[in-house]
Parts: sequence; structure tokens; C-alpha cells
Amino acid sequence: MTWIEVLDSAVKIGLGAIISAAAGFLMLFRNQKHELTKDEALHQRQVAAGKKSLYVDFLTTSHVLVQKYRDSQCRADGEDYFSYLKLYHELEIIADDPLRVCAFQLLDAVNVFIVLRKGEMQDEELFRAMRGAVDSKIGEFQYLAKQDINSSQ
Repeated sequence: MTWIEVLDSAVKIGLGAIISAAAGFLMLFRNQKHELTKDEALHQRQVAAGKKSLYVDFLTTSHVLVQKYRDSQCRADGEDYFSYLKLYHELEIIADDPLRVCAFQLLDAVNVFIVLRKGEMQDEELFRAMRGAVDSKIGEFQYLAKQDINSSQ
């Protein structure tokens, strides 16, 4: 074998190895990018599911407290009220500003309604207006929560 044949074989083998290495690197890079995109999408879905669960829990607890204390006064030292405050504070940490403001307004409306001394209350219009304020804030919160969930998916 002459040195030209050796050089020719080396170039053929080396060129094949370089092409294989480049193709392998490109495939690995492409697969890694695909996996990262897939993981990002999964993470976004998990975040949206967590937000949805928190929003539903906050809305449900708002309804439950209003119904539970429809005819009586809440002393704001019970486990149900502390759980409600915990949900509110979790929501305040993760939500964007418009939703945070609405959550505060809903909390305020629920607080006003549940701590009212209903046994001494004679004004049915005030009672209905306060209940209407709670319902209005619940509707507003639902709308903003739906927008937030849809935008994060």
C-alpha cells in the first residue's frame, strides 16, 4: 500500500467519522431542544392546574362562609376562617395584580357579610346589598381567574 492509498483511506474514514459526529451532535441538540420544550409545556400545564385549584378553593370557601354565616355572626377565630385566610394569602403570592385586587375586594365583601350581627339586624335591604356585593365580587373574581388560567396555558 502506497502512502497515497493510506492517505485516501484515512480521509475516507476520517470524513465519515466527522460526518457521523456532526449528525449525531445535531440530532442530540434537536432532541434536547424538543425535550426542553416538552418539559416547559408540562410545567406550564402544572402551574395552570395549581392556580385553577387554588382559585376554585378560594371561591368555594367564599361561598361556604357566606352560606354558613348567613344567619349568624362569624367570630373570625374558627378553623374555617383561618383556612380561608390561608387560601387568600396563597393567592396573593401567586396572582397578578388585577386578580390580587379582586381577591382582596372579595375577601373584604365576605368579611363584612360574615361578621355582621345578623340577629340584631333589621334592615333587609342592607343585608341583600351586602350579599349582592359578595356575589358581584365572586363573579368578577371568576372572570379574572378564567382569563389568568387561559393565558397561562
